Amino acid sequence: METPVNAPLKEKFRLEIAKLREMSFKEKLDHIWEYYKFFIIGLVIFLIILGSLINAWFINPQPQTALFISWNSGFAMDVQLTELSNKLTERLVEETANETVVVSMMLTDTNDPTLNMASTQRLVAMLAAGEIDVFILDSMQLDEFASTGFIRPMENLLAEIRLTDSVIYSEIEERVAYARHELEEGVFAERLMGVSIMSSPLLIGLDFLDQDLYFSVSATSNRHENVAAALIAFFE
Repeated sequence: METPVNAPLKEKFRLEIAKLREMSFKEKLDHIWEYYKFFIIGLVIFLIILGSLINAWFINPQPQTALFISWNSGFAMDVQLTELSNKLTERLVEETANETVVVSMMLTDTNDPTLNMASTQRLVAMLAAGEIDVFILDSMQLDEFASTGFIRPMENLLAEIRLTDSVIYSEIEERVAYARHELEEGVFAERLMGVSIMSSPLLIGLDFLDQDLYFSVSATSNRHENVAAALIAFFE
């Protein structure tokens, strides 16, 4: 018995139920799949997407970034950077906070021009968005990033560290590095732009090689307290 096309919705529903009652279980399944398969597929896709969103938003939300460190120089294995991220997260983030410290390799001086361009574009975009807090640089990059305005002077940061931890400050003070920084258009001056972290206790504990590495602060970072805490953590 076919359901009239122009029948009212209530009548269509009644006739559909009556039709199903006359069918075997297999016939019911075949009938439902034949007439409602697109609705069923759409419903399944909707439920999968909804479940993923609920999981991402409420059950297992992605941790927020407490500090982003751009590792731009020196040799480092992925496992070392991951362990460094874990150590700094333990030091900077409370156990109840859903936050993490990200340490990301971002090399912009390789033998692959395409890779160099992509890395540089990513770096500039993240810098403009204020997503990078700390750069790990070599001495040549320190001069380059200071002159281009990618990093900011660190005198105020070190002054705060001196007040909060004089012992660590004494260690840091012996490792400071100066570079030419543009104070205003066309006016440059030597400013404190980095701190050497070569052979720092944290890197030694993670089996990093002795390398020409400097801790510098991104010009657009707004996570001042975490930047200071991270620098201290390298020398604790």
